[in-house]
Amino acid sequence: AILAENKEKLPLAINPPAYAKDKVFKVFTDIQQVLNNLTHPRFVFTDNEGEADILYNFSHFKDYRKLSEERPEVMVNQFPCENLLTVKDCLASIARRAGGPDGPRWLPRTFNLQTELPQFISYFQQRERRGEDNHWICKPWNLARSLDTHITNNLNSIIRHRESSPKVVCKYIEEPVLFEREDVGLVKFDVRYVVLLRSARPLRLYSYDVFWLRFSNRAFSLDDLDDYEKHFTVMNYAPGVTLKQVHCEDFIPLFEKQYPEYPWTTVQASIFKAFAELFQVASSKPAPLGICDYPSSRAIYAIDLMLKWDTGRDGKKIMQPQILEVNFNPDCDRACQYHPTFFNDVFSTLFLDETDNCHVTRIV
Repeated sequence: AILAENKEKLPLAINPPAYAKDKVFKVFTDIQQVLNNLTHPRFVFTDNEGEADILYNFSHFKDYRKLSEERPEVMVNQFPCENLLTVKDCLASIARRAGGPDGPRWLPRTFNLQTELPQFISYFQQRERRGEDNHWICKPWNLARSLDTHITNNLNSIIRHRESSPKVVCKYIEEPVLFEREDVGLVKFDVRYVVLLRSARPLRLYSYDVFWLRFSNRAFSLDDLDDYEKHFTVMNYAPGVTLKQVHCEDFIPLFEKQYPEYPWTTVQASIFKAFAELFQVASSKPAPLGICDYPSSRAIYAIDLMLKWDTGRDGKKIMQPQILEVNFNPDCDRACQYHPTFFNDVFSTLFLDETDNCHVTRIV
């Protein structure tokens, strides 16, 4: 049904394209950040889409079938059926393949309010009877930047929210790992990683070595649910709101000083494990039930996550990653601003299979 709605035409099976070792690739793109920052000598820009070796477009590609028939050697910066990752209701659905009906530990418990309302109501009432926390966050399945997103512990309110637009409801993280801001106190924060999908089958996934942080502006507490600056971290689009920026190299020592028993290398290992499991289940079934393993596809995604306190199998407290969303063609302005080689590293990894001297780590 989703495939039909998207009007995506799946590609024919093709052999993986082979290129000369010294080939200079012609890139057709409408993304200004790429035009401004890609300087690698093995890539040149062309205004002629018909002569391009690489199509690197901002908008979603649809007719993979025609591309596979007429120009199978042309590489493209997206995968057929990747909306299984980038649309929130699909993300929750495929993630359950990793963790049974409750889903994996790295995804907040999520329900599609259009198709799973009875199951959600039952689950909400069971938690209520057990006296468990019942704060939930309602999100449109196809918007970003926290638009039309609401936090509530009122079942009637959640049921009404589904009337405005298609929504998912996710368990609100009631016990997040917090970060001490000298000027504010303990605040929520989230982390954005850029991941590079080189191929879906066999799965080859990399992470860019720099990650990005976003912070709330007010100390966290489980009240004042309408206080945007307390409960949300997306401050760069809100007018007149302070945006706190900390580079990851500065963040890590500050974090480890606050949580000396949780070295960032250990936390990041659990984050990468979650990423690996997500992409493994996303590519485990043939299209359209999984990401299509089209050999000429490459892609970058931004994964936003938070950390919550949880209990490990040994009874000890652990920091459990919670994947919030996966974004297609993310805004890489900050990446380019602080790391001028960003797109050189991305293109070298995805299109040349050369990762030496690139700031990337292979996850799978």
